[in-house]
Amino acid sequence: SEVRAIVEKVIAAGIPGEHLGIHAHDDTGQAVANSLGAVDAGVRQIQGTLNGIGERCGNANLISIIPTLALKPAFADRFETGISTEALTGISRLSRAFDELLNRAPEAQAPYVGASAFATKAGIHASALAKEPATYEH
Repeated sequence: SEVRAIVEKVIAAGIPGEHLGIHAHDDTGQAVANSLGAVDAGVRQIQGTLNGIGERCGNANLISIIPTLALKPAFADRFETGISTEALTGISRLSRAFDELLNRAPEAQAPYVGASAFATKAGIHASALAKEPATYEH
């Protein structure tokens, strides 16, 4: 990705990744992906917001980023986040409380926390899930 290439060039120029951060806006729907790509390339700070709230199209959604960093082996096996799986149990409640505070409806398709995030209703998906439960794990 373009973000990865930029981060790699900056690190190659002598600025250590632990001194770098990313502040991504979601103007193209890529703020979370760009933030995770930057971390994968060496950045060690992500600036984001709860539920991606922010100017224009929003910012990188920490409600999506934090569980990904803490739970997905590609990140969790390489980085210490300081976030335990027990601490993640309240993330749905936090997301909904924040939406309530803003008087907005929670996004049903939000990763990890949306009402549909773990729903499987389509025939082929339900069939595969019945045969092998790990098929559709997040």
